[in-house]
Amino acid sequence: MDYYGYETTDLPVSMQYNSKEFEFQYRYDGNDLGNNYRRESTTWNVWSPLAAKITLCLYATGSDQETGARSLGEFPLLQGVRGIWNLTLAGDYANVYYTYRVHLPYREAREIPDPYARACGVNGGRSMVLNPDDAVPEEWAEDRRPVLQDPTDAVIWEVHVRDFSWGPDSGMIHKGKFLAFTEDSTHVPEHPELPTGTAYLKQLGITHVQLLPVMDFETVDECDPCKNYNWGYDPLHYFIPEGSYSTDPYHGAVRLRECRQMIQSLHKAGIGVILDVVYNHTYRLQGSIFDTLMPGYYYRYWGDGTPANGSGCGNEIASERGMVRNLILSSLRYWAEEYHVDGFRFDLMGLIDTETIRQAREMLDSLPDGRQILMYGEPWAAQPPHMNEGSVPADKSHIAQIPDRVGIFNDETRDAVKGNNFDMYSTGFINGAWFLESKIENSLKGWAGPYNTVRQPTQTISYVSAHDNFTLWDKLVYGNGTAPEAFHIPDADALDSNRLAAVIYLLAQGIPFMQAGEEFARTKEGDGNSYASPSSVNALEWKRCGMFGQLAAYYQGLIQIRKAFHPFHDASCNAIRNMVFSEQQALSVAFTVPGTEEDEWEMAAVLLNASTKDQMIRLKSWNDHPLPERWAVIADRTRAGLVPLRYVHGPEISVHGRSALVLVSVKESE
Repeated sequence: MDYYGYETTDLPVSMQYNSKEFEFQYRYDGNDLGNNYRRESTTWNVWSPLAAKITLCLYATGSDQETGARSLGEFPLLQGVRGIWNLTLAGDYANVYYTYRVHLPYREAREIPDPYARACGVNGGRSMVLNPDDAVPEEWAEDRRPVLQDPTDAVIWEVHVRDFSWGPDSGMIHKGKFLAFTEDSTHVPEHPELPTGTAYLKQLGITHVQLLPVMDFETVDECDPCKNYNWGYDPLHYFIPEGSYSTDPYHGAVRLRECRQMIQSLHKAGIGVILDVVYNHTYRLQGSIFDTLMPGYYYRYWGDGTPANGSGCGNEIASERGMVRNLILSSLRYWAEEYHVDGFRFDLMGLIDTETIRQAREMLDSLPDGRQILMYGEPWAAQPPHMNEGSVPADKSHIAQIPDRVGIFNDETRDAVKGNNFDMYSTGFINGAWFLESKIENSLKGWAGPYNTVRQPTQTISYVSAHDNFTLWDKLVYGNGTAPEAFHIPDADALDSNRLAAVIYLLAQGIPFMQAGEEFARTKEGDGNSYASPSSVNALEWKRCGMFGQLAAYYQGLIQIRKAFHPFHDASCNAIRNMVFSEQQALSVAFTVPGTEEDEWEMAAVLLNASTKDQMIRLKSWNDHPLPERWAVIADRTRAGLVPLRYVHGPEISVHGRSALVLVSVKESE
């Protein structure tokens, strides 16, 4: 047996998937795969060059367990050109569910949903024909994306849909649902001074919410979503929202409409929506939709027939093949056009080839307002990918082949700031690790320029924590030796380190990104991989906004400072060229940078002291931008914002231990 499950002697010539001949003969570039609904008829198109027969199976419900479940008939599809099978049935088939029964040589027939379907029944086992008008909220046509001048104007807050509202202190009614994001005036019960949800996000000042995967995934039972928890990195359908986040997973239009309501509500609040997309692997290979339709094509294999496993999840998708790339680009376009999504974060982007990433950026740019759509990803893989010869992975080592407006998560900054991401006890600059000053300088520059990782700041996602691995707070209390007693108390040393970290990445070049709740010391009590841990571990504890309110206010103030001074969010390398760093001292880094806009400060300075003792730091600048004699302090050890806290003079400034200062020039008239 060969690795496709066929007898070698019976292997069709068309199984040589890496050949140009196969792509020439079978690649289909049409945009009509899936079901195409009209009131008078519906057409089904599916791609499966190896199939001997495909049968369309129609059903009244999305599962056999529902009231009224029955078959509505079976109809053979007709074989067309380029591996396409199709069928048109007269009549109105809205709200009818369906599957394909696929017959392949040497395999038992399998019944599967449609990989290009736009709607489905409960748990995604059956696809659905939908009248698109049934799945849009009121005023959807008037919905508009928030506008950014540059990608670096974004400030991204990453959250899981269920985590956002699940906690008993969220004050939200639609717990764990898309609709929780439409509740715009919630607060911690009995504490109206502590806003939660969308009201809190507006106060914090972030520009975008990044949602952990919301495309339909396999590991949460939509019939009983409270039974288990998952982050969602186990995709089933690439065009359909997850049903456990809807109020009714049984009727396909509901999840679509409520997902759009969530996006519409966030847009009204001036907040963009970024989707975390998982195009690098599926939940399973054997028996999957893709393995059934075209065994051996959608996934990568080693020469001995074993599946490649760069994802660490048992398989990796072959993005470099024509019809796989078609699926990815079609999915991206659909979410951008039909859901008005504002960005995409690629899980394990290092498993996707650079040509697919380039075409994705080009396709999105071609859409109305498409240049507003952010695109970035993880420039790594769990294991090296096994791509076709000539294909190049979109990882850090190939950043030169990735478009300038596709960003990468900068793990160099992450680890320099807080220590090794995978070692709970490892320390970084913010808690006293030595000899990291040069890396912190590069972090503040966004690792951009001719001698660093990326070409310009738009390619850098500057961050210190995300959904995976330890929360920043848990990492700090471990590193400071105060775990576990400090998980739930305002530990002074951890707070100092946390604020120092926030100054570094929120005022660094690039696009800042934070895990939801980092700004109020989110804890998972040391759980470093909570992908399937219960909501009691994962849900946001909104009451911490009160306990750690000063920390949250500090983040809010830093975001205000970033937005108010163009060099802190410059999309070019101009600010980097104008930054002048002080002479390095142990555990201290400082720079000045002149302003560029008429209505902003003439100069700003950022001073970092990671030692436990006060340090005197001497500031420097270019000769054509003399240092001001008088500075206003707008951020210090515990406070940050646009209102001056006090004034200091001269080029030599004293900085308290384990703290930062942000200074801005003061005009003589002030």
